[in-house]
Amino acid sequence: MNNFKNSFFIATITFFIAILVTLSSQSRVEYVSLLPAVLILLVIIFIGIITDMVGVAVTVADPRAINAMAARKVFGARSSLFLLNHADKVANLMCDIIGDICGTVSGAIGTAIGIRLIIGLGGPQTLINMIILGLISALTVGGKAFFKSYAINNADNIILFVGKILDSFKLVGRIIWTRLRGEG
Repeated sequence: MNNFKNSFFIATITFFIAILVTLSSQSRVEYVSLLPAVLILLVIIFIGIITDMVGVAVTVADPRAINAMAARKVFGARSSLFLLNHADKVANLMCDIIGDICGTVSGAIGTAIGIRLIIGLGGPQTLINMIILGLISALTVGGKAFFKSYAINNADNIILFVGKILDSFKLVGRIIWTRLRGEG
C-alpha cells in the first residue's frame, strides 16, 4: 500500500510540474519566431539529457569517496552525500519526472514548430512532423546514451558538481536572508 501511495504522489506531482513546464514553454513558443522556438526546444531537450545523466550518476557514485570529501569539508560534499543517501528518490526525480516531462514537452513543442513550418512554407504535414519528431528523438536518445556512459565513468565528479551547485544556492540564500534581516 505504501508503494501505491508513493506512486500516486509522484504521479500527482508530475502532473502539476508537466502543466507548469508546458504552460511556460508553450506560451513562449507561440509568441516567438522560429529560431527562438527551436532554441527553447533545444534547451528543453538538453535539460532532459542532463537530468538523466545526474539520475544515472547518483545511482553509481561511490559513497565512500564522497564521504571522505565531506570529512575533509570539501565544498558541496555534504549536499552530495545527501543526494547519495536518497539516490532512489533523486534518480526518480531526475530521470523519470524531469526527464520524461522534458521528453513529452519537447514533442509538443516540436509539433508546434512543425505546424508553424507547414503554415509558413507549405509542404506535406505528415512528412514535416515525422522529420521534426525524428530529430527530437535522435537528439534525446543519442544525448542520453552519450551522457549515461559519461555518468557511469564520472559519477563522483558529477554528483560533487551538483552538490556544489546546491551548496552555492544555500550560500546565496543565507546571504540574502542575512541582508533582509539587517544583520549584514
